[in-house]
Amino acid sequence: MLIVLFPVYALNAPQPIYEYIKSLSKANKTPAVVISVSGGGEITPNTACRLHCIRHLEKKGYEVVYEQMLVMPSNIFMQTPNQLSVLLLEILPAKVEKIVDDLFLGVTRRTRPNLLDRFFSSAAEFYKSKHGSARLGKRIKLNEACTGCGLCARSCPRENIMIQDKVPVFGGECVLCLKCIYGCPAKALSLSGDKFIVIKQGYDLDTIEQLKSEEDSTPIEELAKGYMLNGVKKYLLDKEN
Repeated sequence: MLIVLFPVYALNAPQPIYEYIKSLSKANKTPAVVISVSGGGEITPNTACRLHCIRHLEKKGYEVVYEQMLVMPSNIFMQTPNQLSVLLLEILPAKVEKIVDDLFLGVTRRTRPNLLDRFFSSAAEFYKSKHGSARLGKRIKLNEACTGCGLCARSCPRENIMIQDKVPVFGGECVLCLKCIYGCPAKALSLSGDKFIVIKQGYDLDTIEQLKSEEDSTPIEELAKGYMLNGVKKYLLDKEN
């Protein structure tokens, strides 16, 4: 069984996932599992986020028997409230255990993305193929706080950053994971022209894990108000999946 797990990027899987699938040998109905991870959950426009990945796997001869969405604190556009972030991390082991139990029991789980989300997913995939995050990656800028430590280059999953004369230089293989921006100890990197994408407060799971749930915590329905958090609320309250 092949298990593919990826963070949702531009309503789909990020480019490295497609590159990985392309590198696989042809399969003969080998079962495959696709797990996506997002900050918003299984709601519009995310319901078709696994569709293109599944199609790529099927073209390789895999039979996708199970798909699921996990939710983590958002690292893009909007910050997940601290209490919700803590709850998401606390519930994660149970969610993973449920997936593992399903797989051992042979449970089949496939979803039906709605038509609008299929359109959104295809449009985003087309844009990504023409422009992609590489274009955005070229707009990562540094300020005078940069010390030339090279941490961004060492931590880049695409080896897209080179240090030249103690200055990071960005290539064309960026997947906009934002690891360099959030991980810079000097806070020297920013995304010019698209600052709304990056959470101003930063993003660090270690910091979130150090937070503790309040003993008299507010009900999830009160913490997750508004459409943007509907998927998170549904995920936290759903005890079956």
